[in-house]
Amino acid sequence: MDLNLATCLFTGLSTDYLQGKQYDNEEGRFTTANKQVIFAKDVVKFVRRKELRRIPNPLEISEEYFKYVFRLDRWLYQDFLLILCLRTYYRPETDTNRIPFDLRVLATLSYLAHGHFEALKPLAAFRGLTQNMLLFCVPQVCQKIVHFMATDFVSFPSNNDETIDIKNGFRTKYGIPHVVGVMDCFHVRIANVAERRQKTFQCRHGNLSINVQVICDHEHRFLNVNPRAPGGSSDIFVWRRSHIRGIMKSLFSKDPAWLIADRGYKLEDILINPYRNPKSPPELYFNEVVAGILNGLDTAVVMLTSRFRCLKTILPYDHQAAANIVTTCVTIHNYLLSKGSLMDEHVMSNVPKRKPLPNAYSEDVWSTGYKNRECIKRYLEENN
Repeated sequence: MDLNLATCLFTGLSTDYLQGKQYDNEEGRFTTANKQVIFAKDVVKFVRRKELRRIPNPLEISEEYFKYVFRLDRWLYQDFLLILCLRTYYRPETDTNRIPFDLRVLATLSYLAHGHFEALKPLAAFRGLTQNMLLFCVPQVCQKIVHFMATDFVSFPSNNDETIDIKNGFRTKYGIPHVVGVMDCFHVRIANVAERRQKTFQCRHGNLSINVQVICDHEHRFLNVNPRAPGGSSDIFVWRRSHIRGIMKSLFSKDPAWLIADRGYKLEDILINPYRNPKSPPELYFNEVVAGILNGLDTAVVMLTSRFRCLKTILPYDHQAAANIVTTCVTIHNYLLSKGSLMDEHVMSNVPKRKPLPNAYSEDVWSTGYKNRECIKRYLEENN
């Protein structure tokens, strides 16, 4: 194995370490442009047992088709695979699965991207693998990603020092102070639910689903994902049982800290939503600003479900496996943002506009929460 690759594997460095270096082998010195091909071969050698190395290398396809099938370009995939190997202490000599680890990861990425395995059919490396074999790989790989990578890429701030950049970001972009995130829920349909529990998982549209709570920042990065609630649970029910609520209470006790949500939630000291019956221009302007923040969350969710279209299908798994799939999609989404990987325009779906709700008869007035919202309204009025 090449010394740079070994250094990368056993010191915890990602392939970013290698991008600024020359790559050597016995035939001479390679440039940055073609070293990736050589590096890719070493990655495949490392993650496969000797008897499995004769299987074709799936990296030897066009960059355009590779990104279409797996949503990552080849260089980012190699980086992602090495991180996963490092975190799981992967050793090929102890792997008894007949499908090489790199193919299991690629099959999972393809399923997440499309919700099926049709895009793998033209690839020689996957010939002879049945759909059932590939479906079995997905929950296994997702479980590894959730257990060993999710906490590093999906992390809600736990103290006020960690919220400074987020608060400044929301203040700069939208003009609202002390906001640490924007929250909402969306549903992901699942198929494998025990008959005795189907009523619990049935959403208001009659589908079996899980109700996924997400919180994101001003840059479409997810700070938290909670895919554990069954589809029959209301958004408020999920929020009140979320551990993030306790963290927000702790943050708020030391310094102002708020989450933004829509009118489906109740006004709290730590949770701000729009006016239900806006009358004055400042109240209308406040609602307009909050609508812009909520649109940012809608954009993040559409980015997620456009990159990983399995979330728009019916997942053929049980609740636990489906929850791991959702968390894996969020983890990879944040990973791609951290690497500066832009969303392809042809992949991105249109962001739907929120339907305007009719005014309520009375406001959602609650002591501290109402005072906080009035404070924000005055701040926006003074700085507009």
